[in-house]
Amino acid sequence: MIASILSSSAASEELLSRFIEKKLDSINNLQLARGRNEDVFVYPTDYPSSVSALSRAVSVSDSVVFVLGDSISALDAELALAVEFSDISAGVVVHADYSDTSSFKQLFASYKVGKMPILKLGDQVPNVATGGGGDKFTYVGIDKHFIVKGIGTVLLGLVFGSSVNKGDGMFLLPSGKEVTIKSIQVMDVNVSSAPAGSHVGLALNNVNERDMEDNYAVASIKEVAKDYRIDLERSELFKGDLSASKSMIAPVFGRNFQVTVSSDLKAISFAKPIVKLSRKIILFDSSLPVGKNRVAGRFSLL
Repeated sequence: MIASILSSSAASEELLSRFIEKKLDSINNLQLARGRNEDVFVYPTDYPSSVSALSRAVSVSDSVVFVLGDSISALDAELALAVEFSDISAGVVVHADYSDTSSFKQLFASYKVGKMPILKLGDQVPNVATGGGGDKFTYVGIDKHFIVKGIGTVLLGLVFGSSVNKGDGMFLLPSGKEVTIKSIQVMDVNVSSAPAGSHVGLALNNVNERDMEDNYAVASIKEVAKDYRIDLERSELFKGDLSASKSMIAPVFGRNFQVTVSSDLKAISFAKPIVKLSRKIILFDSSLPVGKNRVAGRFSLL
């Protein structure tokens, strides 16, 4: 349903054109695009200078297009780790004539990306989107919101979990304000329902622009919390201090949250309250410079 295009350097328009049909919104350096089968592709445009959009990309994707350059670098290892600690379950590796595929196979044999089909740029590319699973509630992240004359408040975002349906009662998060889905658009077409992985426009009843302030999603549940006990899996390649860093970020359905890890590594505090997820959440240290592994690990909420 949603696939990340990941590359240690900027992906060429030639390569992108083999997967995407039309670019959609760009939200804080995360480019959204429509695939040829109307699936959604995302890719960070500010990597490797920042891991912020990379963090968001892997948190929304269940598939990946992993692009190899002319040599294997520490950045490829960081991207492979980001995939490894995410919920991404399928994908392809794409290379050009000059790519060092032998070293890639040797170095990443035990990683998810090392087990994916390797295709040469120009080969026919299969559909890499797989369709997601995950949490049972419905969740739509708010990427943008605005007023449309004659319609009211409209938000743009990605759907996660269960389908969103016209007439559904939902809650703004984290405020908990009740709203109703007035209408749904997917690719500028009015629909009555949109499954997980869709990029939607939702018109909302019972809401104004002031209500949208400081809210980041609409969901079918409203229970949120800042503090959780966790089961943490640390990356062996992460050399930083998990509890000392003030720049730890954890993405939840495409939105990064600043987090603080307890000294015993058994609890976490989010800057804003979030819903309790059944999926594992990846952890990045955004303070580290390019060339240092910024993938710290992942954790489950208990």
